[in-house]
Amino acid sequence: MSTDLLPDEACGLRERKKRETRRALNLAALDLVEEKGFGAVTTEEIAARAGVSARTFFNYFPSKEAAVIGTTSEELESYAAALQEDVPGEPPLESLRRILSGMLAPASVDRGLRAKRRRILLGEPSLAPALVGNNIRIENALTAALERRLGVKPGATLEPRLTVALAIAAVRACIEHQQNGGHGRLERNIDAAFERIAAGLR
Repeated sequence: MSTDLLPDEACGLRERKKRETRRALNLAALDLVEEKGFGAVTTEEIAARAGVSARTFFNYFPSKEAAVIGTTSEELESYAAALQEDVPGEPPLESLRRILSGMLAPASVDRGLRAKRRRILLGEPSLAPALVGNNIRIENALTAALERRLGVKPGATLEPRLTVALAIAAVRACIEHQQNGGHGRLERNIDAAFERIAAGLR
């Protein structure tokens, strides 16, 4: 019997290896910055720590700042595609809640990794511009996707950007609430926050 992978299996294996490499690079970047400080770390060192070539590093991240933050273009595209899809009976705000909550799902997020990333970002002021830029990229990608879903021209109305901005702010507030000793489970707090936003938007 042949041991060749079927097309779907091969695709699944490639995607899993890509995710593993991306995570290894993100972890390597965080570990090195924590050990040496951001200014002393190079992309070559991050690649070597992750066990890949410097060329491979740039297939995943455009800079060491991006490797520390961890968001990739592929992830942004997948979030945007999920929002652009018009799910029957699901208003845009609910789609945003589902997508943003999925980004934080325990099955897909290492809580220790997220805590380390936050600690490093707070402790490295030089990363602030890159972090702001990353947040803007996410907001712009989701806004453009929502505009396409609603069938409006880019910038023709404030509603898509306002909806996305409110959704992102709600998730950020819930995370900060929990990380600063606030009560309640993150997922439940996010649901409650979106219910309040939805009531206000109506």
